[in-house]
Amino acid sequence: MNRGGPISWWRQRRARRQAALWLARMGGTFAPERQRAFESWIAEPLNAQEFRELRAVCDVAAELKGPARVEVLESIEPAARRGAAPGLLWLSAATATAVLAAAAVGWMWLRDQGYLPRTYQTRVGQIHSVLLPDGSVAYLNTRTRLEWVGSPGDRRVRLLGGEVYFDVVHDPARPFRILLPHSEVRVLGTRFDVYQKTDGNVVVTVLSGMVAVEGLGSGPAARPSWSRRLTSDQQIEYSPVGLVADVHVASAASVIRWREGMIETRGERLSRFIGDLSRYTPERIVIADPRAAQMKIGGAFGVRDVNATLERIARIEPITVTHQDGEFILGYRSLRGSVGADP
Repeated sequence: MNRGGPISWWRQRRARRQAALWLARMGGTFAPERQRAFESWIAEPLNAQEFRELRAVCDVAAELKGPARVEVLESIEPAARRGAAPGLLWLSAATATAVLAAAAVGWMWLRDQGYLPRTYQTRVGQIHSVLLPDGSVAYLNTRTRLEWVGSPGDRRVRLLGGEVYFDVVHDPARPFRILLPHSEVRVLGTRFDVYQKTDGNVVVTVLSGMVAVEGLGSGPAARPSWSRRLTSDQQIEYSPVGLVADVHVASAASVIRWREGMIETRGERLSRFIGDLSRYTPERIVIADPRAAQMKIGGAFGVRDVNATLERIARIEPITVTHQDGEFILGYRSLRGSVGADP
């Protein structure tokens, strides 16, 4: 009978318990014979792996500063100290497991309190809301990746791509910051939308409160190259090299209609509208005729069924829609007389 599976499981479990005990003894002074015993034990690859994994958890906690460090270490060290009683070479499974459990609890506490980075992301067509460690809520639009990189005393997130609507908890003592390439958005407590486009441009739209936006140069000590303040129903668009559209009035409620599964456009060129619509499908949308690209459309369009949306546009505008080889190809349909909806 093949005993490989059960033997491997038993060896790993034993190595984990022993790793917990050796870690518990790290706070004291090793006698020469104990040092030799440890070196002999950790020479085994499985033992070394289990020891490194458990030590990594405790190392993260040990590098924290102030009250946070005390709280986390207090959740780990009591079990470790209990395991370091003199005269005991190996403790019971229950005690060793307690050390591991304490370390796991410490790790989860670090993560949930916001001391460890956390990444949130959405797939194509997915819209999802998350509760950040500070209590703020982030609503992620399609193809979005957001990372919490702060701590309880330093509220920071990094937008790595896509669009997020933030509902930030008001806290004057702890400003909330969104880090982007070459810029930073800073708030105390407000509701606003940040959209980082694939071409590098960023659009910030404020629904309520006040938002400060700063353009940053390169390098760790970069100073603001420009700064603007936005209030309710104001918007700004900028690129890595400067402003594209300075602060202007915008319908913020229209901007965030993606939360309802809609895109609302007011006389935008079709090319720009298609750029937004493309985020909600894995298939390419290609405008094959420049005359179609220049047309302007208005209205509210669904994003959950891109094919249906394109067919709707084709019924009211002089364009053709062809779906082939994983692409939607938009062409121009010449009409005699005025352009309008098909009968």
